[in-house]
Amino acid sequence: MKTILAIGADIKNRFLLAKGKNLHFGPDIGDLSDASNYELFKKEIQRATKNIKPDIVTCDLHPGYFSTKFVKEHSQKPVQHHHAHIASVLEEHNLKKPVIGVAFDGTGLGTDGNIWGGEFLMVEKKGFKRLAHFKYIKMPGGDKVVSEPWRMVLSILGERGAPFIKSVKREDKELILSMCAKNINSPLTSSTGRLFDAAAALLGICERASREAEGPIKLEAMCKDGVGESYEFGISKDDGQYIIDMEPLFLNMVKDLKRGKDKRVIATKFHNSMVLIILKTVKRLSKDTGIKDIALSGGVFQNRFLRTKAIKTLLSSKFNVFINDKTPVNDFNISLGQFHVSCCTGKN
Repeated sequence: MKTILAIGADIKNRFLLAKGKNLHFGPDIGDLSDASNYELFKKEIQRATKNIKPDIVTCDLHPGYFSTKFVKEHSQKPVQHHHAHIASVLEEHNLKKPVIGVAFDGTGLGTDGNIWGGEFLMVEKKGFKRLAHFKYIKMPGGDKVVSEPWRMVLSILGERGAPFIKSVKREDKELILSMCAKNINSPLTSSTGRLFDAAAALLGICERASREAEGPIKLEAMCKDGVGESYEFGISKDDGQYIIDMEPLFLNMVKDLKRGKDKRVIATKFHNSMVLIILKTVKRLSKDTGIKDIALSGGVFQNRFLRTKAIKTLLSSKFNVFINDKTPVNDFNISLGQFHVSCCTGKN
């Protein structure tokens, strides 16, 4: 019986040391880019492994993560971030059959080198297959978009979004538009979190963020009961994968803003659209694969309005729905997913 050390992720770090099914979680450390957190991380790892030498060390696929770099001298078994999210649900619920996993979060390195975060995956014992995702959009300035989500409005809408960004100088908007047009420091992402950021910035409730997920939290708080409307979006198939195009949705948000529609209604319609995207995409994938078990994970599902409505909608369509309930739905579950993948792929 081999011992596995699953290192976890970077933003919300919690490692896992396991021998068989005897699991020992480290503390919820938080962001490893903070020097004091990183020192605590190293101290806790060293303490946990003082008398136990792991046979397998598994980590995130991203080579730039502090957690990944920390174990670079070990024989690493990298696990793709969103695969780990869904695998954590399988581990919690002891699921043996393949599932359609819906992984919605802010960031995670994909196997194609782009930043993922809006993923529909088929996950089974032997690994995962990406079946659908949000259409790639640019992140002008890279990670800078997290603190300045107004940049994502211009990335999605271009010049059409500029009039709605009130607090930003014209020359700064022009710089970002130019960066997008010339592909300067503008990596591609399919992140759901960035879409929520863009929606919040477009509504003027969070053009700049001072804390994590500030825009999405404010956007959820605006939602109203009794609003059943949603926005249009596109789903097409390219090279065997379904691609979800959000540009029509954002263009219709602009139309509602120009008409003076209540921003609370617009925020609710945005959330309703996300639920509809999940349902329609899952239905297509279920038809293609025959899979009826759906696993939801990722930080975006901390959004109670989205989570509750998505689960209810999927259940009413006769799907079996599973979500993290023993571990957090956010990156604190990554180490559990890494452990599950290591076990199921015969690496232990």
